[in-house]
Amino acid sequence: MPPRPARALTVLAGAVSLLLCAGVGVGRYQAGEAHTYDLAIFSQSARSWSQLRWPTADVLAPGRPLLGDHFSPATAVFGVAWRLWADPRSLVLLQAVLLALGTALVVRCAARHLPAAPAAAVAAGTLLAHGTLTAARFDVHEIALAVPLLALVAIALLERRDRAAALWSLPLLLVKEDMGATVLAVAAVLWLRGARRLGVRLAVVAVLGVAVALGTMWAVDPDHDLSRVGSFSDPGAGVLPRLGLVAAVVVGGGAVWVASPVALLAVPTLAWRLASSQPSYWSSQFHYDAVLVPVAAVALVDVLRRVPRGRTAVAVVAAVACAATTALLVDVRTLPSPVAAATWRPSAVVTDLRAAVRAVPAGAPVAADNTSGAYLVAAHPLSTWSPDKPDAALGPWVVLDTARSSLSTTPAQKAAWVAGALARGGEVVARVGSTAVVRLPVAGSPATT
Repeated sequence: MPPRPARALTVLAGAVSLLLCAGVGVGRYQAGEAHTYDLAIFSQSARSWSQLRWPTADVLAPGRPLLGDHFSPATAVFGVAWRLWADPRSLVLLQAVLLALGTALVVRCAARHLPAAPAAAVAAGTLLAHGTLTAARFDVHEIALAVPLLALVAIALLERRDRAAALWSLPLLLVKEDMGATVLAVAAVLWLRGARRLGVRLAVVAVLGVAVALGTMWAVDPDHDLSRVGSFSDPGAGVLPRLGLVAAVVVGGGAVWVASPVALLAVPTLAWRLASSQPSYWSSQFHYDAVLVPVAAVALVDVLRRVPRGRTAVAVVAAVACAATTALLVDVRTLPSPVAAATWRPSAVVTDLRAAVRAVPAGAPVAADNTSGAYLVAAHPLSTWSPDKPDAALGPWVVLDTARSSLSTTPAQKAAWVAGALARGGEVVARVGSTAVVRLPVAGSPATT
């Protein structure tokens, strides 16, 4: 494409992606659909980073060090966002920027290497990719930090800028412990295409990076058990879900993208997910597919630029495959519309929750269920409520959404817990809509002696 239309397509795609991801993310927050797991966890992590402390999350356990859960020093970037605006929505918006940047980089690559029509088709397919939308709708995760980096790595490989590909891959080691395997894949591509010395050096750094990541996780984790790695010890059943994952990734990227050497970057992420015994890793309903979107899109550009005839038709079919996969996996009717004013306003669920929580003293520690915690984390020290926790572990203040299930706890179980708390001397000090604020008796008070 000529430079000016290429820039216009890139800016347009990035802006649309930003609006879409921000609308979906913020819209779900305003609708009351945000979760303690994981938005409140990353909010507490961001607060730690903003205070120049190692990341911890009381939501998981008091003072729980997050570098023992996942090796993600790159989440220090979240601390910058929290410093600018101490609100979970700052992280939601930052994630939207990162996802949109990945889209813009892919579209710029397509515009640089393809004629206008196939480049526009790649842009459409990338904008509609299910991996991006599912990440945007599911709170915030560290994988968003990898999306623009993987786009830059894949583009550098496509353009045979070997040194740039190696350098852009290095920060991936700080995003999450599994990214070391992706850096090894970059090293393999470099070695296979003849840059053997660079490939070997990068492979050595990748292995060292994985060793540092796992060593840090083991040292920091209070139990020293590396439970994340332990999930690979017994892959278990689940052939059909695993096949569904492969089909979603292959078809959702436009199918033909697998013919590019760039596609090798997707193999490690797919491999560890397929090998895991965790069913959530086999699903395309969460955020895990987001890191595969820029890889598949750039690989598609690589294939299309080598198609001698019918390039536009192939690109359009690929875009339709992307859109069809999204339509099958994502109920787009449930996604907030970024152009609707109601998307950006708090719903009755959120306003009720905020009204009820006014009964809690400012800055007092609160235990909350999975549907309420993300709305309290900015103003209160937050821990996780569970019906199995003793009152002493919950503290004096508990906030529950009594109408919705959370973390396998039904509304009936919540109602039973509230009744039990009242019998133990507790008090419902506020009830607005479906939100109940319970004050538990303080140890040593007449009600507990």
